[in-house]
Amino acid sequence: MPNTYRVARAQQAQRTPLLNLWCALYLWHHEQCVDLIKKPCRIELEDEIDNYLNTPQCAVFVAMRGDVVCGFIAGQLYELASPLVKTELIGSIDQWYVAKEHRSNGLGKALFDRIEQEFLDYGAKRLNVEVWDFNHNALETYKKKGFQTHIRCMTKALEN
Repeated sequence: MPNTYRVARAQQAQRTPLLNLWCALYLWHHEQCVDLIKKPCRIELEDEIDNYLNTPQCAVFVAMRGDVVCGFIAGQLYELASPLVKTELIGSIDQWYVAKEHRSNGLGKALFDRIEQEFLDYGAKRLNVEVWDFNHNALETYKKKGFQTHIRCMTKALEN
């Protein structure tokens, strides 16, 4: 197997390995916050992946080492229209994951750079991401990439 990775748009033929990584991402989130985040449901995630693969405003890129899918990034373009903020075309990073054994070698950066360029090529003026507060690695990574907090989404459990 070659020692180099390549990043390419995800294809339907990569759906199963992509699903396995998507499940691993969701399971990690569940393990960090079991009271709020449910265990991954493969059927729901299959539908989510199919939506990303079949919707023109969505983009999914995979990182490959030989024939092995090692990581992915998924996002979408949308027009933000609001009475409060300026109308802009926005790129959103929705999912980003690299398998543990393929981390710390620039693969995540390559995935990020690819989707960022995709959104730029389509005319996006801004790139948004939502990150769980417990995901310290992601928060640090996004800060290093120039992201700034512009809105805080807070939650409170209600009890009787």
